[in-house]
Amino acid sequence: MTGTGAESGAGPAMEPVPGTGPADPSAAHPLGPPPSGHGPPPYPPSAVPFGPQPPAPWTPPPGPRNRTFVVAAVIVGVVLLVGCLGLTGGALLLRSATTTASAPAREAPPAPTTRHSPGATAAPEASEEPVQQGPQASEYPAEEISDLNRVCDDGVFYRQSPKRAGKAPHPLVLLIGDGSGLRYQNGTYYFSQGLSKKVEQTWAPESPRRVQMVACLDRVSSGATIRRCKYDDPKPLTLTLLRASWRLRVYEVSTGRKLLEKAMTGDDQACPYVVLAGPDKKIYAEVSDRAAVAALRKLVNGSA
Repeated sequence: MTGTGAESGAGPAMEPVPGTGPADPSAAHPLGPPPSGHGPPPYPPSAVPFGPQPPAPWTPPPGPRNRTFVVAAVIVGVVLLVGCLGLTGGALLLRSATTTASAPAREAPPAPTTRHSPGATAAPEASEEPVQQGPQASEYPAEEISDLNRVCDDGVFYRQSPKRAGKAPHPLVLLIGDGSGLRYQNGTYYFSQGLSKKVEQTWAPESPRRVQMVACLDRVSSGATIRRCKYDDPKPLTLTLLRASWRLRVYEVSTGRKLLEKAMTGDDQACPYVVLAGPDKKIYAEVSDRAAVAALRKLVNGSA
């Protein structure tokens, strides 16, 4: 088949066949002549296409051309955006890896500030002052026997007092705590050792200046009823005598060093001749004088 033209005016335009001569300029274009002023004709008048050629470029009408350009621009933009995101993600990962390997560690963020409501009570701040452990030295010397109560109850020692050193005997005082919060000196428990002034200055001195040791005897618990004790002076009164357990501790006054700790039993179960009665009308079996001397004799008469 030769020539140019169209079938039935409805099918696609037929391609020109080489060697048939120039196209007839009077022949009707398959899609009609281009509008005036809208681009060149499909083929230049001076050239005849040879062989199979793609369809001649033709500028579409304004409406479809704009839509095609917009769609193409959107597709190109999406492709470029995806590519940029991929490159950006790679850069961020590389920066993160570099920072982990070589960048200095960042400072930790400041701790959040806790806000208290107006009615809330703030927790007390911890004291920064160190708590001193063990015995503490007194700032003044012992001047009264009652000052030595601090050795038993407050963990205080007196550097000015004599140490337990040299030859025996080593003077000692016995201070008794009956659970009432008060402490008193027992000045008679040693009578079995003699009544001389020298014996008194060894077992129950009146001044703390020569005292080397303090014996603290405290009631720690009570038990069953032993008996009822009746008293007539100053008025008739009946008290209940209970069993009791005691603890004996001995300290060196000048250093606070503990020399003895011993559990003892209230073995004196007779009704006392003189007693201080409390509102509960109870009294407690005490450590006998003989038991106290036996527990302390080695420290008083032994070598330092």
